[in-house]
Amino acid sequence: MRPNTRAIRPSLSVLLLLSLAPLQFWAGPKPLPDAVVRARLIFLENETGFHELEYSTVLELSKWGRFEFAASREKADLILRLDNGNRVRAVPEGQFPAAKGINAFSDEPVPPGHTRIALLDPKTSALLWSDVHRTEGGKVKNGHLLDGLREAFDSYDKGKR
Repeated sequence: MRPNTRAIRPSLSVLLLLSLAPLQFWAGPKPLPDAVVRARLIFLENETGFHELEYSTVLELSKWGRFEFAASREKADLILRLDNGNRVRAVPEGQFPAAKGINAFSDEPVPPGHTRIALLDPKTSALLWSDVHRTEGGKVKNGHLLDGLREAFDSYDKGKR
């Protein structure tokens, strides 16, 4: 006896639809913690190796006007770190790399051709917020590097009203 394939097709469609529903939930901008919203001074760390991305970020932040630049990491309310996952860290002889911690944002791989924009607590280096944006070397693709951050602030501001 052959199984009824016509009866299976609609149930597969429903299953596929239900499995994609959570993706829509995560597709929007990530919520901002209070520490990010209250921050005014930001320190930029560029770990991509591309100065063009740093210049683009400085230009975007200057035009946006939401933050001022801190003279040092110690004086900052937030660290904005650009990272493309191509960083190499030296480990002293006889030691092993540290275990992955919950705040170690670099444990999450950055997809090839993308740059991670991460906001970190300057005292603890805890990850407060992050996003990835498509880049090609030092060039930003599709919009501006900080579009996700601006969208997150827009969502926060709309929710506050």
